[in-house]
Amino acid sequence: MRKAGVMLWFVLLVAAAGISLRAQQSSAEKPASPPTMQAPQPGPEMQRLNFLVGDWTMDGEYLKSPMTGNGAKQTGWYKAHLGPGGFSVIADFEADSTLDNEIGHEVLTWDPKKDAYTTVTVGNGFPGAIIGSAKWEGDNLVIQTEFAKMHMRAVYSHVGEKTIQIEESYQTGNAPPQLIWKASATKK
Repeated sequence: MRKAGVMLWFVLLVAAAGISLRAQQSSAEKPASPPTMQAPQPGPEMQRLNFLVGDWTMDGEYLKSPMTGNGAKQTGWYKAHLGPGGFSVIADFEADSTLDNEIGHEVLTWDPKKDAYTTVTVGNGFPGAIIGSAKWEGDNLVIQTEFAKMHMRAVYSHVGEKTIQIEESYQTGNAPPQLIWKASATKK
């Protein structure tokens, strides 16, 4: 009987040691909880474009030039909202003048590799998409595009909560830039 008691005690001791060892292994083998992924947030570059968001009315003027003849007055609207996740500004626009009726869409987004904004504009006045880049020059947002062998430059200046001044120039070849259009935009 004593032999059976020692044997039982030995079996219980081995079992207890096994349970203890298993518990230590189990806690050591537990995978760490996966890190929680935080959704990326738009940087300050995109926040700086928030002034565009909203509904705008626009009064503009095509200046007298070889491209626009005697010029023309223009009225229109621009409606912009933030794109998915706030990583873009997406806008629709329409403007009427005696020269033409412009209808289009515009997207602006930050490209950290270029250290500049990328702009994409599609509309009824040209085939395909016009892709450009934009940077801040002081307090002015300057958009540069190439279109039909012309260099276009739009400057958004005097940016306020409810007003913006816009001037657009074009340049062909080595000729000096020529102001072709200017407008005042007012947020509704």
